[in-house]
Amino acid sequence: LHLPWRMEAVKGFLPRALPQRTFPVLSSSQSHRTSPLPALSAHGSALALAVGWRRRRGLMGLRNSKEAAVAPPKKVEGETLVELGQQTLEAISRFTKSIPEKGVWKDVEPGQLAAEFQKDPPEGPTDYGQILQKLEKNIFPGALSWQHPQFMAYYPSASSVPAILSETVIASIGSVGLQWKSNPIGTELEVVVMDWVAKFLGLGPAFHHTSGVGGGIIQNTAGEAMLNMMICARTRMHRRLQPDLSWEDAFHQDSSSFAVYISDQAHFSVEKACRLAGLRCRRVPARLEGNYSLHPSDVKEAMEKDRAAGLRPVALVLTYGSTNTSGTDDIAAFKDLAKEEDLWIHVDAAYAGAAWALDEFRKDSQAVSDVVTSVNMNGSKWFLCGFDSAFLWVRDRNLLLDVFSASGVFMAEVGETSIYNPEFKDWSVPLGRRFRALRIWMVFEYFGTSGVRSYIQQAIDQASWLRSKIEESPLFEQPVQTKFGLVCVRSVKGEETTQQLAKHLSDLGYGIAPSKICEKDALRIALGSAATTQAHVEQLWKDMVTFAEQH
Repeated sequence: LHLPWRMEAVKGFLPRALPQRTFPVLSSSQSHRTSPLPALSAHGSALALAVGWRRRRGLMGLRNSKEAAVAPPKKVEGETLVELGQQTLEAISRFTKSIPEKGVWKDVEPGQLAAEFQKDPPEGPTDYGQILQKLEKNIFPGALSWQHPQFMAYYPSASSVPAILSETVIASIGSVGLQWKSNPIGTELEVVVMDWVAKFLGLGPAFHHTSGVGGGIIQNTAGEAMLNMMICARTRMHRRLQPDLSWEDAFHQDSSSFAVYISDQAHFSVEKACRLAGLRCRRVPARLEGNYSLHPSDVKEAMEKDRAAGLRPVALVLTYGSTNTSGTDDIAAFKDLAKEEDLWIHVDAAYAGAAWALDEFRKDSQAVSDVVTSVNMNGSKWFLCGFDSAFLWVRDRNLLLDVFSASGVFMAEVGETSIYNPEFKDWSVPLGRRFRALRIWMVFEYFGTSGVRSYIQQAIDQASWLRSKIEESPLFEQPVQTKFGLVCVRSVKGEETTQQLAKHLSDLGYGIAPSKICEKDALRIALGSAATTQAHVEQLWKDMVTFAEQH
């Protein structure tokens, strides 16, 4: 048997360059092939092989009822993990293989799923075989799989074999990243992979840990990353206005006159971050020129009006890949304004920042390197790393340390910090941190940069094909021009027909969410699932055309 992936013996975690190789993977139609991107339908087989798909001593059968009465072990035992792990992987295999056979959306009402569970927790231990039966009966049927090949709603949340298996490794290590001392490899590997990803995306050396000044950290979500940045922007401005203020006093100053400027196309999590940071949020209308984009002159005009009303501009949040239409703000165009106003410039590239890995979009990541103070991008969307993995980079780590540094006598004594032993608890709000860096490391080892890049390009190619078909057709129109993996489309016959099309596609099993663009109904088709093939996109187009010709 050819293993679907090969983890080489770990010879060190501090390579200076990312791996550039592909690995053999298994698909449902081939016993062996070499590809940077395995189909998600192969996950069941890949997961099974990774642990050794053996049926020794009847371990694949359910444990008998006598074993269920035995008290749970007091420690994690390797043999127990092997036995129960094999049973669990078989259940996962059945689930992943069944995903394409069902539609995306679940036909349930609120409370219907909860009614399947007892109201009180079980008094005694439950046989593990029975737990798996309940998993397959009550959990999997109610789970909306974002890994479905026809899931095209919201944005992709692409997982992968190494991302899934890494969670088992992380749980087995069971460490809590309070500080470097509490899990040295957790901190040092995060330094390594955050520099890996920064280089992969073309972010300049200023954002690398090896610069000794900037660096990156893994957050739970993009919203958390932006909240942390808005808190830092507020405190930074107070210190600049009153240099004699201590940092402690700076936290308690009145910030009600501080304003942050964002596009009216920015995600609502930016507005939430401003609220929680005690800052006013000003939504500046973006211009529709192919797609929505914020213009420096409009932002400057809004700032001048606010300044006349007694407000003070503090920060500007630019969007690269807006949620509704994947529009982008011209980051380079804001360079002069950033200097004139001494603003904190943050770029929210949660979705489309992944495109910076491609040469076609490298100029945009260069603009980030030249202009911005901080930038976030999600590894959980279009990057094969699964949820949660939100990347955040800052040009100057001291902007974080000055705000979030805190400790206690019960913490390990920290000597002088270096590049590889930063105290990440002092970089954002959380103290305890999961070992998410292991997931990122396994994904890049498994696919290499070439594999991840091929996956990103695949979504753009599929979307470009669909856009070309829409442009050629008299039945549909695109309300905005898109360039990543998102396609926006509506019927030329109007909103009612567009709404009917959305329902029709949902009835056929597609997960496509309707939205409003230019105040009219439209469909957002977000490509990027690892399981979505060109054949799926072509079938979608056939179903769209068939509907349009009949209506």
